[in-house]
Amino acid sequence: MSSTAPPQRVRTTRFSRDVGAGLFLLVIAALAYAGTLDLPSVWSGVGPGLMPKLVAGLIAVMGVLIMILGLAPSADRLQSLTLRGPLFVLGAAVVFAASIRTLGLAVAGPLTWVIAAMADPESRWVETVLFALLMTVLCVGLFKYALRLPIPLLPFVLGY
Repeated sequence: MSSTAPPQRVRTTRFSRDVGAGLFLLVIAALAYAGTLDLPSVWSGVGPGLMPKLVAGLIAVMGVLIMILGLAPSADRLQSLTLRGPLFVLGAAVVFAASIRTLGLAVAGPLTWVIAAMADPESRWVETVLFALLMTVLCVGLFKYALRLPIPLLPFVLGY
């Protein structure tokens, strides 16, 4: 008498993960393009609307390509929808935008990396913190010193 547990069924959908990712990119591209409608058209020459519309178009093309790859029969099926990843990644971007001027790059940078790392439940915190600090040092070196952009480092300590 062997007692074996019945195999657990994993709920899947008809769509693959790549089709879902492609649809997500298409929505992002549509939103980005809609945000550029009041900018001068790309066809009128180089101007403020060129780069945002070009990036939105490239995101849409990548979304379509990813969707096409997701239609293959061997593509991984989408198992369950979780909001953890998108919420923490988008939340990290919002926190960065809200804190860069008041806290500066030296605080907003690592804070953003740590929040984004919470999107993956298997994140290891020592590596996350070390990577966040390394990336912040590289960003400070690139944006503040190499490119000389007016980004505050620690405005509450060093001023703007």
